[in-house]
Amino acid sequence: MIPPKELIEIITEKNNFLILTHSTPDGDAFGSALALKFSLNLLSKRAEVYTEMPIPAQYKFLPGINEIKDLVELSPDKFEVLILVDCHEPSRVNNNEELISKITKFSGIKVIIDHHLERKNSDFHAIKWISPHEAATGMMVYELIKKLNIPINASIATLLYSALIVDTGNFQFDNTTEKELRIAYELVKAGAKPSFIYQNLFEGWTTNRLKLFIKMLDKTEIIPPFIIGHLRKKDFEETNTIEADTERFVEFLRILKDISISVLFREIEEGFFKVSLRSKGSLDVSVIAQSFGGGGHKNAAGYRIRATYEEARDKLIESVKNNKML
Repeated sequence: MIPPKELIEIITEKNNFLILTHSTPDGDAFGSALALKFSLNLLSKRAEVYTEMPIPAQYKFLPGINEIKDLVELSPDKFEVLILVDCHEPSRVNNNEELISKITKFSGIKVIIDHHLERKNSDFHAIKWISPHEAATGMMVYELIKKLNIPINASIATLLYSALIVDTGNFQFDNTTEKELRIAYELVKAGAKPSFIYQNLFEGWTTNRLKLFIKMLDKTEIIPPFIIGHLRKKDFEETNTIEADTERFVEFLRILKDISISVLFREIEEGFFKVSLRSKGSLDVSVIAQSFGGGGHKNAAGYRIRATYEEARDKLIESVKNNKML
């Protein structure tokens, strides 16, 4: 996993960087983006991270989180280089068409650093460092930092360790290998505190988030080999929660022994759902996500769909059957 020479040259030569990541950022997104920002700052470069607001409660412990700027205030042309981290399409950054257009039409240098499978026929032209075999984008940022000979301080180590444990399920997912554990070891040596990070990421739920989780469980359907949860807009409103509060919900659904695919439908607006897919073993849910215009990894993928919940659920089941995954 060697960073492209062209990327190293850009970082060396340019001084003004904009860092963006996907909508509803998770630990890998926040950790990778902020670690990259801090590393560029150590090279005396200007680097700013913009994401959707508000910041989910479980990430407010991360170093530099208060330095992130609100995506609605973004003016991309104030920067020389735009870097998409943990995603590779402007449409993944936000649903706002005007903002997507600004990113797409950015006149400076565009770069992608991502570990998700690239969508076929992508028309976003950029310098691409895409490595789908990596467990987390944070691992790629780690290798980039090492290549640039930037010292990894405790703040950067905390950010990268957070990225790593979120996307490996605290080293419980199938993507955990010797390499992930070796990098985790190096990050702990550099100052990351595993217990502190784990408790903040996985054991810091609010009461409202628990209420939202209960609502999902109340409506969960078991249709072997599927387990399917869904949440409507009113569920978020009644519990005073946001979409980001559903993080880890779909992973929890994999707990059943005889279930191969867990699914979570989240209604973002009436008749518009974000769908998260998780699978066990050799089942490749990225194929299903791609059939709906989405993407991801073999065991973790997602897409968006405009339909009623019942229509969206039935289309998903039909797609899995058509792809002979059952």
